[in-house]
Amino acid sequence: MQEKTGKIQRANTDTRRADLIAATLRVIARDGVRAATVRAIAKEADVTQGLIRYYFSTKDDLITAAYELHMATLVRAADEASKGKASARKRLSKFIQVSLQSPVTSHESIAIWAGFFAVLLHDPAMADSHKRSYDLLRLHLKGLIAAVLEEADIATDPRKLRRLSIAGNAILDGLWIEGGALPDVFGDNELVQVGLESFSALIGVELEGTSG
Repeated sequence: MQEKTGKIQRANTDTRRADLIAATLRVIARDGVRAATVRAIAKEADVTQGLIRYYFSTKDDLITAAYELHMATLVRAADEASKGKASARKRLSKFIQVSLQSPVTSHESIAIWAGFFAVLLHDPAMADSHKRSYDLLRLHLKGLIAAVLEEADIATDPRKLRRLSIAGNAILDGLWIEGGALPDVFGDNELVQVGLESFSALIGVELEGTSG
């Protein structure tokens, strides 16, 4: 019985923390990170300020947790799309497609990221969090590129793969930012096609189009 009670308490704690993080992200998406005060988050979550301080020692801890969850969610969506038994080219193509479509590329996701970015430039803890999410995405991309080159019987080495993953990540970042900030500028599936063509030129392998 004691073990069951402990599990329930942990589940309740995880749920409450998740609710507070979700409320924080809504405030940031709507009003910016500077508006995400404890008072504003408490109002958004319909809880007391004391409850927030019970689950998070400081507001900065909550902001960092919200940033990590936001970025991890975006990375996870693209990662999941690139798994499976399809060809390496198809898996990389799918990764690019999902990265450049909603909900990963959206006005809301960019609004949240932009709010965080101004903070992480001056906050060591946020900068460390950003580095972790960047490394997670780049290393996954590196693995996908390596598989495509191996499948195409193209010789490579760790140094080249690192450069290709850095460049590939920069391509996705640029399209992601512009696609989310200016969604009405681009035609249907245009960002995906630009991404696929850019990666094809970068790695020297024609990537497969995807149909969804």
